[in-house]
Amino acid sequence: MFVGPLRTERTNKHRARDITPHWAGNFASVKSPRLFGAALALVAVAVAATGCTSHAGAAAQVDNGTIDTSTVRSITDLSMDAYDAYAAAHPQVVAQVEAQQGATTRDSVQRRVLNTLIRQRLDEAEARKLGITLTPQDFDAYYQATAVTSAGSVSAFEDLVRVYGYAPEDVRGAVRVDAFESKIADKLAPDLVASDTATRSSYDSLLSQLGVKTLPLSYEQLRPFLARQAMSKQRSAKVKPELVKISHELGVSVSPRFGVWSVDDLAVLAQDGSIATTPTPVTQLSLS
Repeated sequence: MFVGPLRTERTNKHRARDITPHWAGNFASVKSPRLFGAALALVAVAVAATGCTSHAGAAAQVDNGTIDTSTVRSITDLSMDAYDAYAAAHPQVVAQVEAQQGATTRDSVQRRVLNTLIRQRLDEAEARKLGITLTPQDFDAYYQATAVTSAGSVSAFEDLVRVYGYAPEDVRGAVRVDAFESKIADKLAPDLVASDTATRSSYDSLLSQLGVKTLPLSYEQLRPFLARQAMSKQRSAKVKPELVKISHELGVSVSPRFGVWSVDDLAVLAQDGSIATTPTPVTQLSLS
């Protein structure tokens, strides 16, 4: 969901420029994660038919498992605290981001948190079906590559994403979605990676965009990640139909208090009567 550097660069006066995150619920992000500006098209909502579903105490249900309201709210609390602290310290950056992306509100953050938790369940189910595993080492490597290519370092990344309403705990969940979906893309379309020449060009462009000569990870360490990132749209096009299919198979139901699940968008959208009544694009930090 995080694609390319999150180019909200703070100068000495904390001004931001060229802000282009993709978190694409993947997408948004789908951008995102590529997270990593893109927003979900709020079009023809197709709600998965799940029969008679009770949401007592639950924000959503995926297959026979529930996502507790308390879990969604606790992550949202952390994320809003992170956003509020960043906004207090860097009001000019926040003003510029929100002029381009729209306001970051508790409703939009809460819906995005729930969307990430649902996507994780779908990704895990699809990975089991395909015999894919994401080890802690795999995730750590992917997270570091995401952070370094987005902001130059892990610490800078975790600081910067607060402007979009992500706490470190929240952004790790979004990047986990990207990491799983990158693995799924490898299984479905192993040849969808950029050439060495194109990957090297992406790396050189990254250095220029970040305004640095070196990064904490070497080119060789980043090469597998960048080769996949350069083909993110094509790879996402292979993965999305499979996730739509498994969403239908498992059944996804969202409490009306939080919104409505759109199978076609693989996202939680706002609806009248939900906690968030105004459709708000989901900021994405998509990375794969």
